[in-house]
Amino acid sequence: MRRAQLQAVAEAQAARVLREMAGAAQRLQAADRAYHEGDIRLASRIYVRLAGSRRPDPITLQARDRLTKLEQMAREELGEIDARLVPMPLVPDGSAHAPHPGPLPPDRVWEAFQDYEEMLAKYASVPAAKREITAHVARQRRQPQYAAVLNEERAKQLWELAQSHEQCEELCCAYWVYQQAARLVPAPSALRAQERFDVLAADPELIHSAEVCRELRWCHSAFERAQMLVKLKPESARNLYGEILRRAPEDSEIHRAARAEYEALAGKGHTVPATR
Repeated sequence: MRRAQLQAVAEAQAARVLREMAGAAQRLQAADRAYHEGDIRLASRIYVRLAGSRRPDPITLQARDRLTKLEQMAREELGEIDARLVPMPLVPDGSAHAPHPGPLPPDRVWEAFQDYEEMLAKYASVPAAKREITAHVARQRRQPQYAAVLNEERAKQLWELAQSHEQCEELCCAYWVYQQAARLVPAPSALRAQERFDVLAADPELIHSAEVCRELRWCHSAFERAQMLVKLKPESARNLYGEILRRAPEDSEIHRAARAEYEALAGKGHTVPATR
């Protein structure tokens, strides 16, 4: 969201500069001023506009050269952030062995990835730099030592939610939340969730109950959506009721409610969808 807001501001500023300065040389000077003032977002947007000319001239070539320099700046900044993610070597007291990497503080990981995000916003208008930064950050996020830190907050939230479901004897809900948390491995809370999910998944009856529970939850959510659509889009509402009839157990309250609504919309003589 913040990145989009920054881009919108840069676009508005660039549009104003382009309106007020008709000459390419003036526009290049304005972009250079923005660059020297540290406003890379504004400078790069103007450079891109100038560099895109179909008929290259001295100004166009200078703008392209500026963009090339920005690409190199971005690579250097990436390297600086990467260097902060290299663990400091530790040498045990009195040990004759070579030093080995120590644990990376979580705060350092968070700060580095926040800086990556700042870079994405900063160089969003430099096409080559944006592609390179985006790909690089995606690779970094997949690194286990970083993913374990970045995913932990969400994994912990899900672990605690699943635990609360278990305490309330809502094993079906806990089953699905543990599964969701386990997808965030190797975060520590995700590893705990994976262990608990494996235990629950060993019970065939629980798996069946969880599947039925998930279908019923979908049906209740779909019923609420259909209720909101009845007046505006009755056909869409009827289709949702029909889907509920296909998915909900026939002896369930939601099945009976959906059938009544469907028949009211379909009118007499309309075939009600077959149930399972």
